[in-house]
This record gives sequence, structure tokens and C-alpha cells, in this order.
Amino acid sequence: MDQAGLSAAVGSASSGAAAIDVKTMNDEQQAAYVSSLYPGRSLAADDIWRVIEREKYEMQHKGHEGKHLAMFLIFLCVLAMLPKTVRYWRQRHPGSYRLVSIGSICLIPPYFALGNRYFRFVSIWIGYALANTYILYLATREPLYQRTPRRVYQWFALTNKVSYAVFVAGIVLFALCFFNVAPGLTDTGRMVESSLITVFYGLYFGLMSRDLVTLCSDKMAATLGYASSNGLPTKHLPRTVCCICGDGLGYGNTGIDTGGGLLHADAAPKQSTCAVEPTHNLDCGHEFHATCIRGWCVVGKKDTCPFCCEKVDLTPFKQSSWDRQELFYVTSLEYMRFFISWQPLTLLLLTGIFWVLGLD
Repeated sequence: MDQAGLSAAVGSASSGAAAIDVKTMNDEQQAAYVSSLYPGRSLAADDIWRVIEREKYEMQHKGHEGKHLAMFLIFLCVLAMLPKTVRYWRQRHPGSYRLVSIGSICLIPPYFALGNRYFRFVSIWIGYALANTYILYLATREPLYQRTPRRVYQWFALTNKVSYAVFVAGIVLFALCFFNVAPGLTDTGRMVESSLITVFYGLYFGLMSRDLVTLCSDKMAATLGYASSNGLPTKHLPRTVCCICGDGLGYGNTGIDTGGGLLHADAAPKQSTCAVEPTHNLDCGHEFHATCIRGWCVVGKKDTCPFCCEKVDLTPFKQSSWDRQELFYVTSLEYMRFFISWQPLTLLLLTGIFWVLGLD
């Protein structure tokens, strides 16, 4: 570029930024323009690039202050209405709410991971999805095998424990990085990134397990006949049966009614020869396996009796410090649900509103 052109660019910059179109400048003109904005300073190429990008952004949005204000007010209104809308949706239409929630949780993260080439996460997700597809197949098939409920709950109890352990490991690793316990190792960006990814894995797969076990629980309970979509049981619950897993309580016959084709013919009740499994009685008088009702209340975060829907006192599940930590983990899963599911859906809703109103 000749000296006359360079002087013209500087002169234009001195007369006011409004007359400058940085998009049409070449590299030398941009450098001269930035130097005129910061006289006496020696700027690196990265600094010049940042200033030029800022100028482009200001030129693009100049005169749109009213539009920005309208977008901000719409954003505040959507945020204010979101909690009540989601709560109303969950209470009035639990089926569609659960479907959208589970679908967004299962599909949104792998979609972005695939787009950003995070193949490690995609590989883990595919393996986890295949295993859970088989579990869902077992839980939803009719007739239902007698041992299926127990196997389903054992699987989700295992995935919940593994996810919780991964979450704790990520927290510990992040704490080591935060306090720089091992200089040269814990103060590296790679180690901090690994700790955050570990925490994400623990929360994400724990959230998936919790939602899927809820889906399987409702389906199996309805198949066994001890619960229905309207919350009313379709048959009497014997005192010797845990209606969560459908298995017997203690010694003797399991007490499961095989009439009506609810259980597979090859899975007829057998005499139990194993030790008595601990049970837990709710205030409503219904008795369950201790592990079953614990998974129902803590993992599934349900506060009602699986049979009669009476309110359950969760105090017995908060006695030890480990229990309280696990409940803290379950609470963290709800925050994870917002960031994974509702935040992208909210942004999608806002984008649609802005497009309809011509504010894009």
C-alpha cells in the first residue's frame, strides 16, 4: 500500500470512527487505524486483531439499542416464567414432560460432542446407551420375567454408585488442582480440564440413570399390577411382596401372583433359600426391601409410597453423613438437568421468539 493510502486511513481515523469501515481495510490500514486509536503504544498483532474485531462488532450493532433492550426484556420474561411453566408441565402432563426431559438429556450432549469431535465421550455414551437399551427392553416387555425387576434395580444401583464415585473423584481432583497440592502436575491446564470432565461424566451419566430408572419403575409397576398411570393400584398387594421389585419379602413363597399373564410362565415362584433381606416399613404400613425403597426415594428422588402414593418421610435416609452426601449428589443432578436439558431448550425458544419478532 502506498504512503498516501496509509495517511488517508490515519486521517479518517482521526476525524472519527463513524467514517471508518474496518471491514474494507487491509492489514496495514488496520494496523495504522489501531495505532491512531492508541498513540504512543506498541501493539502486537493479537492486540490489533482484538481491537479490529471489537470495532466490527460495534459497527454491526450500532443503532440497535432499542432492539437489544427488547431482546433483554424478552429474555428476562422467559427466565421468570420458566420455573412455573416447567412445574405446571410436570404436574399436569408428566408423560410428555418426562419424554422431552429424557430425550433432551440423552441426545443434546452427544450431538454437541460429535460436532466438536469429542469422540471419547461419544464412545462412552454409545456403550452406555446400548446397555440401557437392553435394560429398557427387559423392563418394558410383557410378560415380565420374575427376576427382571431385581436385575433392573441392581443395574441402576450399580450405575448410580459408579457415577457417584466418578463425581467424587472429579471433585477431589479439582480440589487438588485448586490448592496446587503437587506443583508441576496439579497446576497444569490439562489436569484442571480432566477434573472438570470427570465431574461432568459423573453428573451426566448419573442423571441419565436416574431418569431411566424412573421410567423403568413406572412401567414395571404397571405391568405387575401394583400401580397404574392414574396412581391407583389394579390389584391387592400381599404383605409378602415388595411392589417395587415384585419379589418376596423374607423366607417362603414369593407371593407373586402369576395370574393374568403378568409374569413369564418359566418364572414361576420358587421357595427362597437365601437369607432374609432387610426390609423397611413406611408410615402408611406398606413394607419393601430396604434397598428397593432406598433406590426409589434416593436414586429416583420420589417422596411418595410406590403403592398408595402417600407422602414418605425421608429422614431415615439422611441419618449417616454418607447418606447426606448422596442426597447432595442427587440435588446436584437437578442442576445438571437445567444446564444440559432446559438451558439449550430455553435458548432455542428464545431464538425462535427473536426470529418471529424480527429481532435476530
